[in-house]
Amino acid sequence: MTRRPRPRPATRHAVLAAAMLAAAVPATAVSARLHAQAAVTGGAAGGVAGGDDLRAITLAEAVALAQRNAPGVVQAHGGERSAAAARRTALGAYMPSLTLNASSGRTQGVQFFQGQLIPLTGNPWNYNNGLGTSLELFDGGRRWQELSRTRAAEEQASASVVQARFDAALQAKQQYYAALAARESEGAARAQLEQAEQQLKASTARVAAGVATKSDSLRSVIQVGNAQLALLTAQNDLRVATAALARVVGSPTPVAPAAADTADAIDAPVPGEAELEAMLPKGPAVQLAEAAVAATAAGRRAQRSQFLPTLTVNYNYSYTQGSRRFTGGDLWLIGGNNPNRQNMTFNFSYPLFNGFQREQQAVQVDVALRTAEAQLRDARLAARQQLVAQLRALQGAQARSRVQQATIAAAEEDLRVQQQRYALGVSTLLDLLTSQAQLNQARQALIQARLDGRIARAQLSALVGREL
Repeated sequence: MTRRPRPRPATRHAVLAAAMLAAAVPATAVSARLHAQAAVTGGAAGGVAGGDDLRAITLAEAVALAQRNAPGVVQAHGGERSAAAARRTALGAYMPSLTLNASSGRTQGVQFFQGQLIPLTGNPWNYNNGLGTSLELFDGGRRWQELSRTRAAEEQASASVVQARFDAALQAKQQYYAALAARESEGAARAQLEQAEQQLKASTARVAAGVATKSDSLRSVIQVGNAQLALLTAQNDLRVATAALARVVGSPTPVAPAAADTADAIDAPVPGEAELEAMLPKGPAVQLAEAAVAATAAGRRAQRSQFLPTLTVNYNYSYTQGSRRFTGGDLWLIGGNNPNRQNMTFNFSYPLFNGFQREQQAVQVDVALRTAEAQLRDARLAARQQLVAQLRALQGAQARSRVQQATIAAAEEDLRVQQQRYALGVSTLLDLLTSQAQLNQARQALIQARLDGRIARAQLSALVGREL
């Protein structure tokens, strides 16, 4: 059996130097890196790898931009304007319609009479003026019900605007937090690469000192390559996330989360479940469903008025005059002995049968009302379900965050010990790589926990209609 030669003094000095080098490399404090991302990424809150010039925006600015530029919000505002115009039209139905008409013409030439061509004589110009008005005196309550329906429709449109604004805010927050998580992942990947490079230096020094095999340095090279790939992946994810954020907020220029928003805490307290449940009736989704029921019920009442008669009065005044000259001085609506006519009529209408069209419409509005009531019931139940799910998700994310922070601290200490043990030759490279892998996993788990907690809080805010 071959005895392993004892290291010579120079070799022992090399081993001690390698140990001192490994001990001098601290395990990266990832929690500090995640809360102060500027230190990890070189202070580049406004740029990512590749030299992209990104404009840093805060979360409040991202939400405001999304609520102004989101297509859903723009469409909801358009619906609100259309509903307001419909309500003005319903008010105008109580006012009489007014029509003014005027026409003029000139006649000249000859006419054929009893075999002779006789030139036309008399006034070559003639013109007619008229004024007409109409007012519906009785409509069976149709105009009143239509006004009520348009008011309910306007309230529904306003509720749609609120819902669209909260949806836009939720989308902006989700994408903003995704960009934050991507940037934190980039910082974790940089820390992983730094550790791999330091480990490569330590392994190379041990191999040169003859106290480690060449496979250790080769494994360290592979670790550096994997860390570089992880950094490249994180940078690509950050590019995609910032591009998606720019689309959500409607910015023509690339944007990125501000560095100050990286340190937001997910452990901030939220109201209890009972208090949140009391807020649900004021939530945007429930309010929109209630407005839809009110608008549909008003539409049904308006449809019922079609079974009642209507009474309308019409008044018309017409005036005709001829002149040899077409001058402004002759254009008088009333005057002289020129012919004029006035007419007033009352119209009474009561459709007795129209092929069951009214009955069909009555069935349709009844079905629409029942559907809206079912949707309201489901909206309330869905809000209660989402409240329970998102509140539990937030609480779970907070617990996972605390556990992962402790796990990172333990993994950092374990990595430090393994680095010293490996430098002294009492531990294998496999033990060291295992500690590094555990630390990397703990970092990613903390990033994911923080992302889940942020999104759960944003969804709770959108659910109850207020910031939490």
